[in-house]
Amino acid sequence: MSDSAQSCSAHRKTLYRMADIRKERRKTPRFVLTRSVLCNQANRLASAKTTDISSGGVRIVSELPLRRGDRFEFLVILEGMGLKFKGTVIHTTSVQDGRIVAGLSFDEGSSLSISLLDDYLRSHIDILPRAAGPLDLDNLPPITTESES
Repeated sequence: MSDSAQSCSAHRKTLYRMADIRKERRKTPRFVLTRSVLCNQANRLASAKTTDISSGGVRIVSELPLRRGDRFEFLVILEGMGLKFKGTVIHTTSVQDGRIVAGLSFDEGSSLSISLLDDYLRSHIDILPRAAGPLDLDNLPPITTESES
């Protein structure tokens, strides 16, 4: 095998190991779930949508100018309930249309809502698809508030 082929093979193995490490870092499984979110960042209210959720955090699509490290309160509408969370932005991705995709971790002080979310996820575990791989940025949910099933 040539040096460049060996180098490419070694790089590929490193990427696979990194992917395995990344998978193992997540403490709880993510589930694909699109729900309305109401964000309150410094008394500025804005609508958002979830793309996936776990008992440790949520990924949202928003028009708010979110940055890594931002902390704010948000309400996720789930089965007619408003689950109130405090969260921290862990990562963001800007989308061409100006929206932001942000991964949020739930902060302490959200324990009742996390407990209710856990109950919901456990009771729907056989129906909700698991989120896997990167998010398809070309097929993000609209942020408008329409009825959700």
